[in-house]
This record gives sequence, structure tokens and C-alpha cells, in this order.
Amino acid sequence: MNTQTLIDEMPEEDAIVEYLRRHPKFFSRHENLLAILEIPHQQKGSAVSLVERQLIVLRDENQQLQRKLDNLIAIAKQNEILNQRIQRLISVLAAAISADEFFNRLYGTLHKEFGTDAVVVKLFDIPNPVLAGRQEFVEYDAQVFTLFETLLSTNHPSCGRLSHVQTDYLFPNSRIASAVLIPLGVPKANGILAMGSNDVSRFHAGMGTDLLKYMGDLISHLLKPWLRGGV
Repeated sequence: MNTQTLIDEMPEEDAIVEYLRRHPKFFSRHENLLAILEIPHQQKGSAVSLVERQLIVLRDENQQLQRKLDNLIAIAKQNEILNQRIQRLISVLAAAISADEFFNRLYGTLHKEFGTDAVVVKLFDIPNPVLAGRQEFVEYDAQVFTLFETLLSTNHPSCGRLSHVQTDYLFPNSRIASAVLIPLGVPKANGILAMGSNDVSRFHAGMGTDLLKYMGDLISHLLKPWLRGGV
């Protein structure tokens, strides 16, 4: 069965659509039709010519493309700002001369650069004896497994609202409404960096996390020497 036969057997409207699709230059050969064809306007109810309708469609498509471009530009600007913040953080941490200074700089810089209301670090490896008493080091128990097993197993940051039990564990007696959770440890996650905000919209699920993962990896590498025996 040839193409023409298939078209002939189609419902009349479908056959016309298929014919025009297969002959895109039809209106180039019959320009007089463009002046008399009218298409009902979807919103106003009045009729517009085919050329006017094409212009409307093109304008709508251009507006959609412009919105997508604007969104991409906004994301690029946000990523550039985030990258600069990460660079300043890493520079500050690399200059630390003690574990106490490292953690103090970590908390202070994250508060300043990311505008957070709370920063918490939980590490599940047993540290050298000098650091054993620090609040950052906790046992990896059943509670931790239940609350953060998915985060640690995927080893990828998450953003948005936490469950009540996660909030109580990381930010007790606080008004934290949204947070970023970043796994710490390379190649295997063995800790969490949590940044919280009282603003429910500050950290949301639609945020990009690639640069946050990069930041977590850098912090993990800089933290290693202090875990092995630095003071």
C-alpha cells in the first residue's frame, strides 16, 4: 500500500494534515490562500489570518525560549556566586593550624557566606584521642541509620524541609524550617554537614546540588589530617 493510498483512506481532516506535513512548500506555491485563510483566535474569539497566527505562535515560542534563557542565566549567576563562596571557605580552612581552629573557621565562614541560622557537623568515625571529646563526633547507631541512611548511602546532598525527628536530632530547640544536608567523607560518607535556616524557602528541593557535593568533598579532604592526629 503506497503513501497516497494511506492518505486516501484517512479521515478527511487527518488526510489534509498529513498532506500538508508531507508538502511543507504547499503554501509557497499557493500564496493567495494565506490571505483568505482565517483561524479563530483562542482567547478573543475573533478570526486571524494564517500569517498572523504564525506570528502569534512564533512570538509565544520566542517568549518561552527567552524565559528558559533567563532561567539558565540566573542559574549560572547563582552557581558563580556559590563557587566564589566555596573558594573563600576552602582558602580559610586550608590556613587553619589546629583542629579547633578548623572547626571554628568552618562554622563561622558558613554562617557568613551562606547566611545560615545554624551549622552542625556530625562525624561517625572514631577520632584520635585528642578530638574524642568534641561535640562533632557521635556514634553511628540505629538512630543515625534510620534518619540518614539514604543520604549517606547515596553520598549526595539534599535540600529542603527535614522531618521532625531529623530536625530534633540536628537542630534541637531551634526554629529551623529548611536545611541542606551534605555528606562528609571520601570515598565513603561517614559524616554530615548540615546548614539550617529559619526561612522555609531558604533551602528548597529544586536547588542544584552539584557544587554542594563538590564543597563537601573538599571539606572532607581538608578534614582528614585533623582526624588522623592533628590537634
